Formats: sequence, structure tokens, C-alpha cells
Amino acid sequence: MWFDGGIHAREWVSPATATYMLMELVENDADHPDLTENLDWYILPVVNPDGYLYTQTNERLWRKTRSPNGGGCFGADANRNFGFHWGTGGSSDNPCADTYMGSAPFSEVETQNVRDWLTKNKDMIKFYNNIHSYSQLVLLPWGWGYDQPDNYDDLYQMA
Repeated sequence: MWFDGGIHAREWVSPATATYMLMELVENDADHPDLTENLDWYILPVVNPDGYLYTQTNERLWRKTRSPNGGGCFGADANRNFGFHWGTGGSSDNPCADTYMGSAPFSEVETQNVRDWLTKNKDMIKFYNNIHSYSQLVLLPWGWGYDQPDNYDDLYQMA
């Protein structure tokens, strides 16, 4: 079981929610043994630590990572930097845009680290949840198009 938060730096409640969920699993494990006795949990509260820190010290509404892009622009939208359907679904190729997808799939160290860990441990991961704090929506895969996936009903029920 994997969940992470803080992929968008300015969504401060996302890491707090991930940390709260971790606390609930650890401190109240007797209340939900079905979640703790036979499942391994992997939790990354902050996917984008450099961007998260930058929102606390420099620019509160910063969204992206902090890698230099040249021309005075920094970072990529880590949420749009993964390889699957990279460059589609509302991403930008403008390095200064909030939705900049990066120079290449997995160009950001943050997405490389998530990819590498998940790929190495893919046989152990039964669930993946990326926590955001904007729009009060539950987004189901895949966000790159409008066609519902074949297992939409299962995904919706799980959410």
C-alpha cells in the first residue's frame, strides 16, 4: 500500500494529511487490524521537498520543483513529469508555466525516485494514492483523456 503527498509544493495540507494517515495507522492500529496486520504500508509525506520548503521561505503559492530551467525559470510540475502519456492532458512545454511538464519524462529527481522505488517494488504494491488538496475531487486514472477506463466502477468504488 503506497500513498504520498506534497507533489505540488503549495498544497500544504497534503503532507499534513499523509502524516495524519500515518499516525492513524500507527497509533490506532487496533481499531483497524484489517489494514495493519496483513498489509505493508509505504508512505512518502512530501514528494517535492525543495518546492515545499520554498513555499515556506520564499513564495507561498509556488507549485513546481526547484530544478533550474535556464532563463530565470525553475522547476517542473512533478505531477506532469511522469512518463505515461507525458506531454498530454493539460501540461505545458513552457519552462516558466506552472504546468510545465519538464524537459523529458522523469527529468525531475523527485519523479525519478518515486518511479525507481515503485518499479523495484511493483510486486508488493497493491494500492497507490497520490494526495492533493485542490478542488475537492477524487481523480481516477487516467487523467490524460476523457474515456473511462475499463475498470472505472471498481476504481470509483475503491475511492
